This record gives sequence, C-alpha cells and structure tokens, in this order.
Amino acid sequence: MASFDSENIRLTDFVDVGTLQEIQDSFAAVAGVKATITDAQGNILTQANPTSAFLRRQSALADESEQPHREGTEYVAPITVNEQRLGTIRMRARNTGDPADEAKLAALSQKLGIEPKQLKSVVNQLGRGRNTRAASVQFLFLMANAIARLCYQEYQLRQRIHELTAVYNVAMMLAGGRDLRWVLQRTVQVVCDVMQTKAASLRLIDTERDELVIKAVYNLSREYLSKGPVRLSTASIDHIALSPVGYEYVRNMGLDPRVRYPQESVREGIVSMLSVGLRYKGKPIGVIRVYTAEEQVFPPLKIDLLKAVAAQAAAAIENARLLSEATEAAALEEQVRMAADVQHRMVPQTPPSVPGLELASAYVPCFALGGDFYDFIPLPDDNLGLDVYYLYEVIRRINLMLCRDTQLGEFVTLFYGVLDARTLRFTYCNAGHPAALLLRDGKVTELEGENLVLGVSAEEVFKQSIVQLQKDDVLLLYTDGLTDAMNFDQETFGRARLIAALERGGETAEIICQNVLWEMRKFAGLAKRTDDVTVIVTRIP
Repeated sequence: MASFDSENIRLTDFVDVGTLQEIQDSFAAVAGVKATITDAQGNILTQANPTSAFLRRQSALADESEQPHREGTEYVAPITVNEQRLGTIRMRARNTGDPADEAKLAALSQKLGIEPKQLKSVVNQLGRGRNTRAASVQFLFLMANAIARLCYQEYQLRQRIHELTAVYNVAMMLAGGRDLRWVLQRTVQVVCDVMQTKAASLRLIDTERDELVIKAVYNLSREYLSKGPVRLSTASIDHIALSPVGYEYVRNMGLDPRVRYPQESVREGIVSMLSVGLRYKGKPIGVIRVYTAEEQVFPPLKIDLLKAVAAQAAAAIENARLLSEATEAAALEEQVRMAADVQHRMVPQTPPSVPGLELASAYVPCFALGGDFYDFIPLPDDNLGLDVYYLYEVIRRINLMLCRDTQLGEFVTLFYGVLDARTLRFTYCNAGHPAALLLRDGKVTELEGENLVLGVSAEEVFKQSIVQLQKDDVLLLYTDGLTDAMNFDQETFGRARLIAALERGGETAEIICQNVLWEMRKFAGLAKRTDDVTVIVTRIP
C-alpha cells in the first residue's frame, strides 16, 4: 500500500495534475483572471491556458441553443463514483438583488474546501451574463467532481481500513494457531473472504518430489484437485510468484499457455488467478492462489493485500511447523528415553560373583539409546556365558531370523563365549566381532574368529574355538567403539594402543578395565564420541 514520507510529501501526492488543471481553469473563468498552480518549490504544475476540453464545454454552455446539462430552469451536475451515480447537484439562477445566505455559504465552503469569498463571488455572478453563467456552470461541475472525489477518497479509506482490519485479524488468528493443518485451512478461507474471490488454494514446496504440494483448498472440487501434480521446476507462473516480484497474474486460465491444466480450469469455472509467493525469512516455502469466476484484473491494492496476508501466513505456517516438529521431537525423545531406560535395565549393572574368577565390565553409550548389548548368563556345571549381543545356543536361529527380517546392508556382529570356571576351558564363537584379547605373561594374543556376521547368509555354518586359560590370564572383550574412538586430529585409538594399555595389566579385573577406559579417554580428550563403548574383563586370580 502507498505510504508517504512526512518529510517529503508533494501536492500531487493528494491531487492529480488533471484535477488541479480543472480547478485552475474553473477558477480563472469565474474570477476573470489568469492563474497557474505551482508546487512548494515553485515548479509549475498546470498550463496557463485552459484545456481544449474545458473550452469546448464552456462554449457549449454559453450557447443558449445547447444546454446539455440543463433540466428546465435548473443546471444539474451528477455526483458519480466508480460509474455509479450517488447524487446530483442542482442549480438555478436567483434574482441578483437577493442577498446570499452567508451561513449556508460558509458551511458549503468548509465542506468543499473552497474559500468563502470565492464561493460567494461565484453565486453572485450567476445570471449576470452568458459567459459568467457558463463559467458558473463549469464550477458547478467542478464542485460535483470535488464531492465525488471526496466520496471516493472516503470509500478508499474505508476499504483500506477494512483490509487492514482483515490483515490484523488474520495475524491474530494465525498467531494463535498451533496445529499446522488448521492454520493452512483457515488461511485459504480467510483469503477468499478478504479478497472476495470464488476459491483459494495453498501449496507448499516439496523439493524432494519437485512439486508444489496442495495442502489446503477452499471451494475447489475433488475432480479439479485430482487433475495432476504441479511440478516446481516447470511452474513458470509460480516461479515468478516466488521470485522477488512476489506475485503473478493470469487473466484467463483457459487461454494462458503457461497454465498446466487449462481444460480442467474451464470445467471448474475459474477464470482469473493471482498467485502470491509464501516466503519466510527470504526463503520460499510455497504459494497461495486466489481464483475468480469471471475475468478480473486485480488492482495494486488487492495484490498488496494478498501479499500482506501471505507474509502473515508464511510466518504462521513456519511457526506451526516448528512447533509440530518440536512436539514430535519431544515425543520421540520421550520414547528414546523410555527405550534407553529399558536398555539400561537389560544391561548388567554389576558383573556376577563367580568363585575362581574376577569379572569387571563397563558400558558407555554414545547417545541415550545405545546399540551395544552384553550379558552374563549362568549355565549348569559352573559354566558362565559372556554374551555381547545374543545367546550362543540360539545363534543359528537368530542368524536365520535376521536374514529374514533385516534389510539389505544391515547385519549384526556377535561374540559369545562360555567359560568353565572349574577347568578354565573357554569355548567361544566370534561372528564378525572384534577379536577377544588374551593377556598372558605380559603379552597379548588375539583370539581370532572365522565366522561371517549375522543376517547376511542363511546358509552360514558357524564354527567355535577353544582356549585353555590358566592362572593370571586376563581376557578382554570389547566393541569397536573402543578402538574407533577419535581425537581432534581425526586419529583413532586403534588396536595397537588398546593392546599396549592391556599389557600394562593391573592388580584386579576392575583396575584393568578402568585403566583401558582411561587410556582411551586420555587419547580422545574432549572430542565427540561417535559410537558406544563396551568392555568386559575376566581375570584368573
């Protein structure tokens, strides 16, 4: 909408040059003088001589045989706004001896913004002669035009107030909207009411689908909505609307070659269309369109109105979307917290006490919900299972289940071992997991495995290995989060550093476990961890 800089306003901001010329010509004819109108800097705005149109009207009025604006003894001037006649000014000559009504003249001059003396002079000159009477009639029409102009200004003012009120109401309504679907639907309904159009639609950008996806409509049929997609890459009309221009107009949707579905538009009974871009902080997010049942040209003020509504709607849509995402994130976070709580309860808080063995363990998840699992499983005949993920006796069945249920590219690693506490025989099966480390006499040996990871081949046959442990042996099981821990130089802790840390040994299994974790943390420092760390240490005292 137009705005004025109070420090730099001009006369022509309020009255156009054509109207100023008409006022000047009428005044000059009535007063019998020559006049010009200038701006504040002295620049001439009007021409000194009357316009040819004014002179033709003057000549016609002066000719007694031609009185096109006379009805009987009266001169009449219509008051017309937007081609609608609102009223008429009627004038007849009075006896020259009759005094003018000073009070009425003063009131009339105040309403019309005309000097009282000038108006009185015009009234007193009526009937004095043809030329004077013709000039007075010209001035009569000038007054009618002035009244019409005042009416039109009042009309426009009321329209602007109505539109500004509508924008304010839209802003208040959308500001309180928390549900995105409700915000979108209310937006198109309000737009139709404010713009006084037949229908409206709102589409949001989906870059992945290269589409302007319909999200809300008002007064459009299902048949029209199912006509087909609107591709963002080829929607030339909406590209303009989403550009800095901000809008694009289609006079006739059935004839404009840019319209993707012209026949469907004709069947729907929509003709003209105005598309305005929805932008939030400079980023285009969609378009809002209004449709009319007849061919219509949208004036600048209507375009500005829709752009104002679109700006409010874009902010409300993004706020609702962010709120929705925050709500979903909070719900997901709560689900993750609950799952993490369940997972932590599934992981042993302390290792069991087994005569003849020292056990220690540590589980450091990277996030609230981790991906590592381990367990200590009591078995008959003083055997103890050390399960990093699943149980050994069902490993084949688990592999079959994973092959059936996992997607391509998904797999599971597992290390399962059974330690006989009486004979110190350790039987294990390694399915793609990092090799266990055995510390004996100050040296570390890797317990390699030849098995494939789980979930890849249903035909895989898993092999087990046996190692005989002895006094002072230390067995360390771990997940790759330990060796993959990275410092700020993007270096990993690695197997060599892990072996060196284990070789330092310790008096108990717990001390050895904590020393290994300390070496890893000292190496990584404050660098962000990217994987879970699980460590199990068994020592033969």
